[in-house]
Amino acid sequence: MWEEIELTPKLIALDLDGTTLNTEGKISSRTRRVLTKAREAGHEVVIATGRPDSISEDLYDELELTTPMINFNGALVHVPHQQWAFEYQRTLAPATVIQLLTLREQFPIKVMVAEGKRLLLADRPYANIPFLPDMLEPKVLLSAQTLQQAPISVTMFTPEENSAALRAAIQAQNFPVSVQSWGSWSGKNAALEVVSQHINKAVALKFVAEKLHFTADNIIAFGDDDNDIEMLHYAGLGIAMKNANPKIMTQIKQQTPLTNAEDGVARYLEAYLGL
Repeated sequence: MWEEIELTPKLIALDLDGTTLNTEGKISSRTRRVLTKAREAGHEVVIATGRPDSISEDLYDELELTTPMINFNGALVHVPHQQWAFEYQRTLAPATVIQLLTLREQFPIKVMVAEGKRLLLADRPYANIPFLPDMLEPKVLLSAQTLQQAPISVTMFTPEENSAALRAAIQAQNFPVSVQSWGSWSGKNAALEVVSQHINKAVALKFVAEKLHFTADNIIAFGDDDNDIEMLHYAGLGIAMKNANPKIMTQIKQQTPLTNAEDGVARYLEAYLGL
């Protein structure tokens, strides 16, 4: 299987949660070691995550990366800790966000969060929401009056059984937005993220690849959820995790033999790249 692989430099695009990170949300020592070996062998590593910059820069630093990072499912592309000449943000119109707030009257939304680069504004106090720091007593709540900065994304957490209807209600408004989901098979905290129209990880990865002088056929991408599908299709080699959302497995042919809990990404790269 591996004998046919060309040894030309590859751009390795990594989703974080459910993919590169283990079940504790950490980078294992094996994964860190393999990714370091890959870079030493001439390959490049890029993080492509739905997470905001605030809870992914520490992982970027842990891997000692210098490449651009993709956050908010492609709506923010930047190099952490510096002003990159090609940095971009795709923000939502405040009027769109204010209209989205009215959906709370129709759906059991646990919390709605507007986020941007160094921005986190929730519509109510909350705790134990995935990927968000607990805010039991926020000083300011998200509202039409407090929204002073155009956010990059608005994320709504709702029980899984309501997510399809909530997505349809957002799309029925004909806003110039894309609606993406992650954690949608986890049950009580399914997330719907609203970002600018025509934005996804593939759009951002193509932009980064061009800046780093990689063609699509030399990209290896790993992911596990709905928001990874476009990226996995775009990459020359798009690989779904063994633990991936079952909804994407009908669309992605390649799959890691092992899960994220078993260092699936690291072990795949060891074999594929001969590390």
